[in-house]
Amino acid sequence: MIDHDAARGTGLLGVLCLDSSFTKPLGHLRHPGTFDHAVKYEVLTGVDIPRLLHQPGPELEQLLIERARSLEAQGVTMIAGSCGFMARYQCQVSRAVRVPVIMSSLVLLPQLARIYGGGAGLGILTAHSTALQQEHFIGAGWQGTRPSVAGFEQQREFRQVILEGRRDDLDMTIMTEEVAVTTEQLMAMSDIKVILLECTDLSAFAPVVRRISQCPVYDIVAAIDMTMRAHQGLDATLSIRGC
Repeated sequence: MIDHDAARGTGLLGVLCLDSSFTKPLGHLRHPGTFDHAVKYEVLTGVDIPRLLHQPGPELEQLLIERARSLEAQGVTMIAGSCGFMARYQCQVSRAVRVPVIMSSLVLLPQLARIYGGGAGLGILTAHSTALQQEHFIGAGWQGTRPSVAGFEQQREFRQVILEGRRDDLDMTIMTEEVAVTTEQLMAMSDIKVILLECTDLSAFAPVVRRISQCPVYDIVAAIDMTMRAHQGLDATLSIRGC
């Protein structure tokens, strides 16, 4: 457990974190400077990105529920997931606790479709395009057609550091270039009106995506901030039921 509980704002955010050790830049939800409120990080030791992407199952679901309940017992205002692929467990975790839960930015999809005139203009930047399956969309409450999706599985820096965990020294210059290239690939797929960052590791690069695409860009940090603001001044024991 890593506890960043400086009194920088009201409320306490709890984050369920995959086991990864590469440097998290400012703007990433695992960089405590990203938020104006205190953060508790619950690291799922031994659960890395390859396991979540390729070996999900009931054991992982139960672990997430147990750790979410632990965070709730410590008084968090809300709980977030550190990887967008946790969307498949959104309903299970939100049902298990009484605080709001955002396991993935994908939960924003239905709202964005309403705001931007339907799902046709939605674009998603994801860590791995083929690993992003229907169950992730269903877990997030999206029942429309699959949006345009561009992934980073072919981008060397992203793949080696984030997907494969070969090293921890993330080169920000190379990552910026890879984000720009993948954004251009997404924009070439269809008439994109709005972009959602599935991958939490892309939040720090949202300005790059916005500059290249000239589209509004949403991510889990924005979703967390919205939810935390909505709960300012409320009793921390307020009961919420999801799904």
